[in-house]
Amino acid sequence: MVQVNKYMFRGYDLRGKVDIDLNPEIMEHLGKAQGTYMKRKGIKKALVGYDSRAPSVEYSQAFIKGLRWCGMDVINIGLTLVGTYYWAQYYLKCPGGGYISASHNPPEYNGIKLAIDYSETMVSESIQELRKMVEEEDYDQGEKEGSYEEKDIHQVYYDDIVKRLPLKNKFKVLIDPGCSTAGAIAPKLFEQAGCEVICKNCQIDPDFPLGVADPTESEMMERISKEVLEAGADIGFAYDADGDRIGVVDEKGGIIWNDVLLALLSISVLQEHPGAKIMFNTLCSRVVTETIEKNRGIPFMWRTGHSFLKKKNQEVGAAFIGELSGHFFFSEDYYNHDDGLYTSLRLLKYLADSEQTLSQAIGALEQYISSPEIKLYCADDKKVALMTEIAKVLRQDFPEAEIIDDERAGDGVRLEMAEQMFVVRYSQNGPYITIKYEAKTQADYYKLRQYISKLLHGYKEIDWENEINVNTEALD
Repeated sequence: MVQVNKYMFRGYDLRGKVDIDLNPEIMEHLGKAQGTYMKRKGIKKALVGYDSRAPSVEYSQAFIKGLRWCGMDVINIGLTLVGTYYWAQYYLKCPGGGYISASHNPPEYNGIKLAIDYSETMVSESIQELRKMVEEEDYDQGEKEGSYEEKDIHQVYYDDIVKRLPLKNKFKVLIDPGCSTAGAIAPKLFEQAGCEVICKNCQIDPDFPLGVADPTESEMMERISKEVLEAGADIGFAYDADGDRIGVVDEKGGIIWNDVLLALLSISVLQEHPGAKIMFNTLCSRVVTETIEKNRGIPFMWRTGHSFLKKKNQEVGAAFIGELSGHFFFSEDYYNHDDGLYTSLRLLKYLADSEQTLSQAIGALEQYISSPEIKLYCADDKKVALMTEIAKVLRQDFPEAEIIDDERAGDGVRLEMAEQMFVVRYSQNGPYITIKYEAKTQADYYKLRQYISKLLHGYKEIDWENEINVNTEALD
């Protein structure tokens, strides 16, 4: 029996601590399990890529060793972004494999997104099935070792994206990926698209010297806001460590949270696909629903988690999907996966075609005073029970609110009032809970802030000093 930390196997990927939960030996076991799982599904070829974290190369080699032991033929595309990895699945006709990354987790973490079909990764039950396979060493060795080759697909990827999204304007674009993977890849795409590119913190440093690359963090976005103003850029883009999530700053230094960006991009999609469904997660602002309805689209709310949204879209058929965290899927026009670079160029094309600056486009939307996405540490073995307790209190304290705690909420509860909204949920990919709130007026916003802060400070399960916390100043 192989001993593994069961909490590594999360709702839609695998993440654990380096040299504690994960090491090359465990990664090889995971490769054998993934290779066996794919073989049993009729998949014979595996695609592997990785982000810029320190152990990612070594871990990918061990993972590949396990895949090849199963007889899997492996194509290694090396250091890349996960959106580019998904794109390469189609280009190389390779639906299965794995992308080594822990996304926006701190540098002491790593993990894998486990691909099992085009634009699709394991979620929930299939991830737990893989865990059992590892624990029981339920592997199928191949008759012979699988083949191995390395490919650099980036130029072909750039050519495809630029062809899909030609820009008639030359934008001055600032890029700051916080010393993570996108620094090695994004600038070349924007240059090929005809942009003037200003690089900030594009050198790769696996230690994340500026903090974890996370576009939902106020600290990262405030830094980019200053950089945009200093450079006189038209727009600023941030990316997380695997590049599927983005953050955006307008030409005036205004930070555009991604639910507002989702509302704006919905206008673009509905112009091309009138009456289409737009799917979004439970954490999003009311401006999303209002903008979709105003532009004669059909809003569809679903549970947080990009893999859950992708999976649900096989049933719903939404033209566009987005999350507050910065995952965007242009399913009708591109593929049913998130790609931060495609999203970035898509936004630039909309601005050029509509002849607006980003601040002008955002200013035309309904305005809410909205918090950033707040994350507070709560242990994996306590967060689910805590959410049940919090939901009971909210029902008592807000009897007039529409309370959404069914499968649309998934992992928590959302309260809707006439001019206010807030969400509390537990995370599928880390030991923390997430909070988001908003109101039309400053007075109502402040009341919500006070209420939520007092409520959450009453639970000892929450560690307010933990390093994993994000944007806690929004509840001070």
